[in-house]
Amino acid sequence: MEVFKSFLPIILMIVVGYFIYKYYRNKKSKPITIEDEASKELWNKARWGLYIIIPFILIFDTINNDMTGANQNALPTIINFFLTRYLIKLMIRKGLSIHYPKLAAVGVSISIFLIQVLLGLFVGEAI
Repeated sequence: MEVFKSFLPIILMIVVGYFIYKYYRNKKSKPITIEDEASKELWNKARWGLYIIIPFILIFDTINNDMTGANQNALPTIINFFLTRYLIKLMIRKGLSIHYPKLAAVGVSISIFLIQVLLGLFVGEAI
C-alpha cells in the first residue's frame, strides 16, 4: 500500500493532464456528421459501465495482492481501463451493433481482468 500511496500523486497529475489535453484538442471546431454524433453518444453510454467496474477491479486486485503477499500495484487496473476504452472505441468505429453499451464495457473490462489473472498465474508458476 505504501508504493501505491507514493505513486498516487503522479497518477492524478497524469489523469488531470490528459483531461486538459483532451479539452483543448476537442476545442477545435470541426464538422460533426450523424455517424460521429451517434458514436459519441454510444461511447458516452459505454464509458459509464467502465467507470462503474474499474473501482471494483481495483479493490479486488488490492485484496488479491494482500492475500498473496505481493506488492500493491494499480498499474494493471490503469492498463485495463485504457485497453477497455480502446477496444470499445474500436468496436464502435467498426460499426458493431452494441445494444447495451454499459454491459459491453463491463464485459470487455472483466475479460481483460481475467486474462490478466490467468497470465499472473502462469507467470507465477513459471518463476
